[in-house]
Amino acid sequence: MTTEESAPAWSADTIGRRLRAFAEELEREPGPTCTVRRQWESYVEGTGGLVTELIPSRTDALAVTLTDFGSDFQLEAGQGPSGNWEIDERDDQAVEFIQSTVHAIIAGRVSEVFGTSRSRVAMMHADHSDRLWTDSACILPQPGWPTRGRKRRISPCPAAHSGRQWARLFPLTSAT
Repeated sequence: MTTEESAPAWSADTIGRRLRAFAEELEREPGPTCTVRRQWESYVEGTGGLVTELIPSRTDALAVTLTDFGSDFQLEAGQGPSGNWEIDERDDQAVEFIQSTVHAIIAGRVSEVFGTSRSRVAMMHADHSDRLWTDSACILPQPGWPTRGRKRRISPCPAAHSGRQWARLFPLTSAT
């Protein structure tokens, strides 16, 4: 990651500080079951993003990548095209969505279904709301593909913690 002097100003705003604190908590709490890697990546001269990766040591758990571009975010999880969220607003609601999604992934409350050129991610958040994201690289309909598709159940990242314990460790809302 870049030094503080060369980090963009937006990385130190209220939202940037909340996300940094969340990443630091993730670094401390999971211990050897997950690795958190943060670095600055440049894409085009003068543009880039602060990338935070949560990498589980278990192969049946799900890795998460969050890129903070300063004005918006990209959150990636899963192996198919549907595990990719572009978050257009840089506000408290975006941070809460990111935290809630990461909590659900860490707790293993996620499943994926793969079909030909399409996938679906189903997730249950701590507030018991279900979220379903489907994406397709193909415009042809395939009725019933989620029933016939290859299913992947995601295991919790840290074997030692349940979803409720993680919800206490990382509350969905935090003070700004």
